Amino acid sequence: MSSLTASTASRPQPAAGLCDSCAFQRVVPNTRGSVFSLCNRSRKDPAYPRYPRLPVLDCPGYERRDT
Repeated sequence: MSSLTASTASRPQPAAGLCDSCAFQRVVPNTRGSVFSLCNRSRKDPAYPRYPRLPVLDCPGYERRDT
């Protein structure tokens, strides 16, 4: 197990609201153990922030992720 995986696995992660179940969310860890929620809709539509302020409670672009 890498040190990044060990450090992030032991920390509780904050809830990202709608992003946690959105098809466009990508979770991005950094080398210091922080985890960020990237909105992939921001790549094609500048109306969506790349890293939205969390928790996201309302989003017109939300699409439920298939599990």
